[in-house]
Amino acid sequence: MKTFTSTVLFRSLSISMFLSAILLTSCSTSAQQTATTTTSAPEAVMPATTTAAPMAASSAPPINRNPEVEAMLWNQHASMNTSINSSNVGNMQMAWKYDTPNPVSHTPLVDGTGVYFGDWGGMVYKLDRTGKLLWKKEVEQPKTMWPWHGFAGTGTLGDGKLYEASVEGNAFGIDPATGNVLWKTKFVDDPEAGDVGTLLYHDGLVYIGVQSVEEPMTHMKKDFKPDFRGQVVALRASDGSIAWRRELVQAPQNGVPMWSSFALDPDLNMLYFTTGNNYTGESSKMSDAIVAVDAKTGEVKWFDQVTSHDVWTKADQNGPDYDFAGGAQLFVANVNGQPTRLVGAGQKSGTYLVYNAVTGEKVWNTNIGYGGVHGGMHGDASIGKEMVFAWSNNGYAISMPPGKHPITVKGVNAQTGAPQWVINHAQPASVTSGYLSNDVYLVGSLDGTIQAYRATDGKQLMQTKVPAPILSQLRVEGNTLFLSGGVTAMLKDWADKGDNGVYAYSVK
Repeated sequence: MKTFTSTVLFRSLSISMFLSAILLTSCSTSAQQTATTTTSAPEAVMPATTTAAPMAASSAPPINRNPEVEAMLWNQHASMNTSINSSNVGNMQMAWKYDTPNPVSHTPLVDGTGVYFGDWGGMVYKLDRTGKLLWKKEVEQPKTMWPWHGFAGTGTLGDGKLYEASVEGNAFGIDPATGNVLWKTKFVDDPEAGDVGTLLYHDGLVYIGVQSVEEPMTHMKKDFKPDFRGQVVALRASDGSIAWRRELVQAPQNGVPMWSSFALDPDLNMLYFTTGNNYTGESSKMSDAIVAVDAKTGEVKWFDQVTSHDVWTKADQNGPDYDFAGGAQLFVANVNGQPTRLVGAGQKSGTYLVYNAVTGEKVWNTNIGYGGVHGGMHGDASIGKEMVFAWSNNGYAISMPPGKHPITVKGVNAQTGAPQWVINHAQPASVTSGYLSNDVYLVGSLDGTIQAYRATDGKQLMQTKVPAPILSQLRVEGNTLFLSGGVTAMLKDWADKGDNGVYAYSVK
């Protein structure tokens, strides 16, 4: 992500979205990185849409809808099992906030025992559901000279553990009851590479997308030459050892970071993600692409390069800089009269693209707003039963006051991408992913604004203000909306004050 941004901050900046050296607790242990499978990017394969082992749509297993699996793995940023809806969202009020010394772009993770998150200072926290601190641990020693650092991304829960991965390239398995580090793994060798996206756990594996701070360093350091090569890594949840590593580009080509979030279909055993641009030299085939791989081995099943020849750094601006800032999202919609597995993602071009999740065939694409170096779509959409909800920041640059650069919010048909409603100049600029709670689409802005739109027609139902820039994705559990925020050095041009921390807003 550009202009000193990451998915989590300028997405998503998971970004996704900023869109976020090791000091461990005395009980931590280092994992042995054994039995690693490394798979290289299929650079020689043509055309851009590629199938290493294509599955015919007719041979795919039947679609058996499981709301619990979909909520965990499909990356839909939506729930029909929450209590916030169009009849009560107007009553939403702050229930509590928890202040931190450093900014938080980590989306709060919520389970029956509490709320988990990390901050840019390398701290990991657990609160109870009322906002009371249960524990906090200094887990990472962040490289604060970097434009983003610490736990700028979002962890995940699974197999009785909390998993976090840092910008500095370290992953941790943490006891959720105590905060004690159970294992630690250096998941990438590149000294400027790490994680800013959203981790995913499934069936004993933790998936991590690898990005780098090298792109802004081309502008920060004279004559700096980037050599980062993007990849996706799967760790064993039991001990942090590396199960497989999928390289996305081969030397001498470079770049192709993975900034955002994953989706996984356990019936197909396929993991989906998106990629960014090349940095210098020649372009490569898997940049600016949506990718499907075998979830157990990392073998590429298919990919589609949406923008070719996108070579860009802050110091050498050649390509259009059309990273995928939105992660892959799975859903089911009727195509030619048949329920069909689909996968979609949003690009900084301002376009949301949708493919057949089995074959990789493009089904539809739609424009959410106009794009550019500063984006377009900077976050994941939200998936409803028959609609997709998304916003575009229309070229917003981080140095601009967000109130002077409003976003476009749209609801589109999930079968065709045709707009059902459009709100222009909807609210101040954003870097986060929204959330669909029943029939309400919630969107947060960098100036702290939260607005709620009725899913059927886009009517604004509520507006409230958080006392800080909203940096994380939104998440709704029960009757409560959880989010995180704060002020980073990149926001100092216009956000000279604001409270770092996590916020909870509830309805009665």
